[in-house]
Amino acid sequence: MDLPALNRDSLGSPFAQQLKAGFASLKFEGLLEKEFREAYVEQNLPRGRVSGLIALVLVLAVTCIDLALGTEPISAQINMLRLGVLCPLLILIVLATYHPSLKDYYMGVAAVGVTLVGAIVTYICQVAALAGASYLLAGVVLVVLYACLFLGLLFNTAVCIAGFLVATHLAAGLILGLPLNELFYTLAILGTAAVIGALSAYNLEHALRTNFLETRLLNELAERDGLTGLYNRRMFDDFIRRVWRQAQREEVPLETIFVDIDFFKIYNDFYGHQAGDDCLKKVAKCLAQSAKRPFDFCARYGGEEFVLVLYGPPRDYARTLPEQIRRDVMSLGIPHEGSQIDNLLTVSVGVSFARPGSGRSLAGFIQTADEALYEAKRGGRNRVIYKDADESEVETGNFRVARREFG
Repeated sequence: MDLPALNRDSLGSPFAQQLKAGFASLKFEGLLEKEFREAYVEQNLPRGRVSGLIALVLVLAVTCIDLALGTEPISAQINMLRLGVLCPLLILIVLATYHPSLKDYYMGVAAVGVTLVGAIVTYICQVAALAGASYLLAGVVLVVLYACLFLGLLFNTAVCIAGFLVATHLAAGLILGLPLNELFYTLAILGTAAVIGALSAYNLEHALRTNFLETRLLNELAERDGLTGLYNRRMFDDFIRRVWRQAQREEVPLETIFVDIDFFKIYNDFYGHQAGDDCLKKVAKCLAQSAKRPFDFCARYGGEEFVLVLYGPPRDYARTLPEQIRRDVMSLGIPHEGSQIDNLLTVSVGVSFARPGSGRSLAGFIQTADEALYEAKRGGRNRVIYKDADESEVETGNFRVARREFG
């Protein structure tokens, strides 16, 4: 996939990092694995549903044929197993793809169900083979391929089931007294089917994992600012609404940090637009490295203004990080001869801290941070102003937009 030439790793994209690291073991790092499995199950529910229904129809059709052809004692016993065990198991697998309360357990239900189906089919086929119907041994091969390819099971699960069915076939054949030449011949065929099914399952899951990462990465690129690689304003607006509701449900605090580059217009005019773009990229990278916890978020708010959102930050961390950001930007050592306060590039920082549900609205929470940034600019720049949104009085909708007033 030809991705735009952005330094995704430095901006902390987990999808780019996982693509670069590879996943030969078919397992992602951290929360990515959980996210993939949820998407994988949702993607494979239709396939599991259709394959379950097909298997159910096939079992019923074979049973009807047996009933039409004769009712020998062995056929009656086999048909009882088909109708009394196989059909209910297949129905359960199909239901797990429909019922909302079972969807989360689909993988487990399908794995256990197809394992039991395979064990029953192995017994049925071997009993039928002893009665002279050796052709039914092909049913075990179908179950192995079914488990590997049609239910949407993860590779590791499918391989375990296939291996278990091969071992079950060998053990049942020895216990029931299936002729050794016939047992080992069918075992070789079954083992070959298991290997083919496993390789196909591996390649399929690897392709799906690659597609998952590339799709998520492309979505990220669409949500990123083209210059800095940070999330854009639209993504911030969407994120802050979702995280505000989540913070209300979980009763955890939020912190918003507005960061504005001091005298950036003068910097841009003095050094040129290319230098201005390079300056924005360096500051963006510095800020992105500050948003390192799982739910922390960093975006370019507009122009030379950036915003960070911290989810449930400890009080001491919430106080120290904004000041650390101010110092880190100065540590970049970017010359700024046009600055009226320092010969290096500096930033002003406005911070809003709130507990959603305490009476403060989301708009008021964001505006409090904007007010804090305005005060930092008005107070001389290159400083941090903290405000507790729960205690601050602001007129909702009256944004200062400090960078326009002070530059």
